[in-house]
Amino acid sequence: ASLQRELQRARQEAREAQQAKSVYQEEMADLAETVEMATLDKEMAEEKAETLQIELEQLKEKLEEKTLDLEILRTEMSERAGGTVVSSGSAPSSFEVKQLEQQNIRLRETLVKMRDLSAHEKHEFQKLQKDLDQKKSEILELGRTKEKLSARVEEMEHQIADLQEQVDAALGAEEMVEMLGEKKMMLEERVAELEEAVSDLEQLQDMSDQLAESSKELELELREELDMALAAARDSQRHRDAALETLADREMTITKFRELTQQLQEQCLQLQNRVQSTESSQSGGADQQLAEILDFQKTFAESRAQTKAVDLELRRLDAEEATSHVKLLLSFMPPAFLTRGSDHDAIMTLLLIPRMLQKTEIIISQVRDKYNVIDKVDKAGLLKGHSVAQYAFRSRLCGHMHGLQTILGCFESSLNICSPEILLKAGAAYPEMAAQEKSLDFFIQLAKKDQLDENVPIDGIEKCCLYFSNMFSVLFGDITMANQAKMVINGTRALGDLCNAIVTEATAVKILLEGEAGDIGLLCQHIETTGEVIQNNLNSARRRVPRDNLNAGPVSTNLGLEKDWPDQFSTSYQNAVKVTKTLQDLLKSALQIIVSDGDLETGLNASKLKEMAAISTEKIYDTDDLGPVATIKSSLTILQQMAANLAQKMAECENELAITGTTTGQQSDSSSEIIPPIQLRAQIVRKEVEETKVLARKLEARDADIRESRLVLREKQEELSEMALRKELAEKKLATLQHDHELNIEKLKRKLEEAQNQLKRKEKEFEETMDHLQTDIDSLESEKGQLKEKLKSIGKKVTTPISGLAPGLTENNMNTSSEGSALQGSTTSIPQDNALLLQEIAALKEALSNENRIKRKLLSESLKNKIDSLDPLPVVPSLRIDSQINELQQKRIQLLKDVQTAMVYPVVPDLSKKKVDGDSSVLEKTMPAYDLVKRQMAINTLIERAEVLANEVREATVRRTVGGRAPANFAIFPNREMSAAMKEQKALVAAKLYIPFDGPCTAHNVNVGTAELRKVHSLLCY
Repeated sequence: ASLQRELQRARQEAREAQQAKSVYQEEMADLAETVEMATLDKEMAEEKAETLQIELEQLKEKLEEKTLDLEILRTEMSERAGGTVVSSGSAPSSFEVKQLEQQNIRLRETLVKMRDLSAHEKHEFQKLQKDLDQKKSEILELGRTKEKLSARVEEMEHQIADLQEQVDAALGAEEMVEMLGEKKMMLEERVAELEEAVSDLEQLQDMSDQLAESSKELELELREELDMALAAARDSQRHRDAALETLADREMTITKFRELTQQLQEQCLQLQNRVQSTESSQSGGADQQLAEILDFQKTFAESRAQTKAVDLELRRLDAEEATSHVKLLLSFMPPAFLTRGSDHDAIMTLLLIPRMLQKTEIIISQVRDKYNVIDKVDKAGLLKGHSVAQYAFRSRLCGHMHGLQTILGCFESSLNICSPEILLKAGAAYPEMAAQEKSLDFFIQLAKKDQLDENVPIDGIEKCCLYFSNMFSVLFGDITMANQAKMVINGTRALGDLCNAIVTEATAVKILLEGEAGDIGLLCQHIETTGEVIQNNLNSARRRVPRDNLNAGPVSTNLGLEKDWPDQFSTSYQNAVKVTKTLQDLLKSALQIIVSDGDLETGLNASKLKEMAAISTEKIYDTDDLGPVATIKSSLTILQQMAANLAQKMAECENELAITGTTTGQQSDSSSEIIPPIQLRAQIVRKEVEETKVLARKLEARDADIRESRLVLREKQEELSEMALRKELAEKKLATLQHDHELNIEKLKRKLEEAQNQLKRKEKEFEETMDHLQTDIDSLESEKGQLKEKLKSIGKKVTTPISGLAPGLTENNMNTSSEGSALQGSTTSIPQDNALLLQEIAALKEALSNENRIKRKLLSESLKNKIDSLDPLPVVPSLRIDSQINELQQKRIQLLKDVQTAMVYPVVPDLSKKKVDGDSSVLEKTMPAYDLVKRQMAINTLIERAEVLANEVREATVRRTVGGRAPANFAIFPNREMSAAMKEQKALVAAKLYIPFDGPCTAHNVNVGTAELRKVHSLLCY
């Protein structure tokens, strides 16, 4: 823990130093930039000063020139002033020439400026044209975008309207809001409490992390002790099982022997009774006893063999049952499951790799049990026996098997962490992988027949290793291996066994060498030394592998090795195989030459062996051959360098684990959470099957919908055919009605024309009659005036008053004077001519009244005919009487009456009543204050009735307004727009229309309804 704290302190100091360094570097970079900017400013200032100096000199020269010109002009002006200048008709002076030149210069400069300005304006125009085209394209794009966005806005508006309706439906009552507010306050308090609890838990978590860091070392020690205890427990369990089996066998043997002892005791009793019997009978009894013992051993062996046979038979039954189970399961699988590269091949690949690993273990155990390790390689054992060749064969075969285990372990680890796609890709190569398994089956068959010896070729295993190595680089080249511990263990074992074979064969070659050692002797000695160094490095690397990773599954944590370490192991393995094959070929050729010579005591010289070594290296290395010594040394150098790098890397890994205090066991727990790709693939397949079922159900539902739609479509088609028939009948009926209607119209038109003609004739006759009557009236008026004059004259002559008139005349016909006095008296005193005139006047008036009556009758008849000829007026249907509206109207009227009664005709309490005695009982209702309370209660009742009536009116308005009702289950609520419209006091501004006009601008408010607004909108839009 102290080291951990010191390490953290050192890391903190390093971070602070790094931060200070970065700050210092930033400051120095800023200073460098400032210096560079100052230098650039200085250079620019110097350049500017030089340019200004040059301009100053140019200006000085121009000043001198202008000064000379000025003096010349002054002299010319003075000469002209003195009269020395010629007349105006002579040549122009130099002053005028100068002026013209300056004017030309200014005009030329102006022309150049105008040309530049024109070019600039042309360029600007082109630029603006391009910008205009670009803006047009942008406008088109923006228009399309606007259309899309407008469509999207409409959709969102519909969604907002729906959501707003839902929100308005949720905002029903104030009680709910209050309850939600109270709940919110409670939840806020709960959140505060939970935040405090979270802070406490975070502190506890920090303490727990500190305790976990301090307990990591103890956990490592306990894990090591636990592993050792588990290993000891497994050994004890194995010993206990073996002891139990031995005890069971011994108990069975003891019981058998006890039975036999009892039988023998009985036989002894019988023999004691037969003491007098002969020697032959005794010898026969002993033979019988020996036969019984042999029978017992035979019976015991047969019982054990029978037990094993029963166990084997049960296992065979289990295997057959599992096979049939798999076949039955495969029969339920779709054909795509069994195609090449499918999930079936992936599963078979996952089963193939562990099976091949187990087979390699079996071959290694069989070879090691059959061929023992030799202590020393000598010439006698090499030439006269086979122990050296058998040991070399054992080392080579174990090296190949461990190499195959290395690459198969890489395969197994990668297949459990790769993606499902790579797993299917590896499954596509299953037939080729399964074909490589035959090389292992070949060795197992030889081991069964006890024919596995040094003469068996091992080229098949080499090809198998090379195939899997190439396949691994193709399939998993970019994947970092997970279980690197097993790769290091198997790889070091493979290279160690091959190094043993190399050293053994090099020692054998060295023994066969006679005379001076030469290059081959030195090479063999170098091989022995290098082999020992390689073995030490490999053993060191293998010892430094964490023990936890050896018992881990196929998915474990890595040791920090790079991705190219499988390739390095493969390269080293191939180099070791080449060296082994070269030395094996060299040793075989040397032994054949020695055996063919017949002299086993003499060896081969160095030159001969070198020639043979050259032939062997050329045969094995082919184009990579550099000579026997250089080629073998280069291969051994590669092996030695790889072993040294591996030992160094494992030492760094061990130190890193010791410093960080982590164990691979903890890492394997985190890596065990990785889901294998076969399980991911199974999940994907299950999801696909579920989706297929869902799609099947959807298709069934779709088929049902289609069938229903077809039925509905058939019904609609039948209805459509019926409607077509009805339409044809209606069209025919309409055609006949139109024909009849046209005939009626023609008849009515003819009648109307006749009536109009008749009316015109009657009007003409009426006008003529009226003219005639008017002339008659005028003549009668003149006659009347004459008669009035005559009456006046006669009235003056008559002295007696007139008592009366004729009874047939009215008072209006008797008004004869301008003062309005009535003439009374008898008609007998009036002259005869006046009576005739009066009668004629009465007849004319009666005729005039008859004419007026006839005229009115004709007018009424003509108007009646016109009205009858017109189309009948449409009958407006009577409005539907809404009972609720009538009820609300009656309630309003009654409420107004009650309010008017209560407000206009208040009841004044009687305060003139005498006070009663204090002893007598007084009713509360008889007191004047009760009248005030009663009046207040009546007012409150009216207010409540008004509120209830207002609520009912609002509810009725919401019910009858389209789109103004929010969806709810238990009550009726207006939506937000409806409630805002109901609460709004001012008129809502729906739109503003601007009409172009040259005069003063004035605003006019127009109140419109929904229909008028829609009409205005349609007129403006379309």
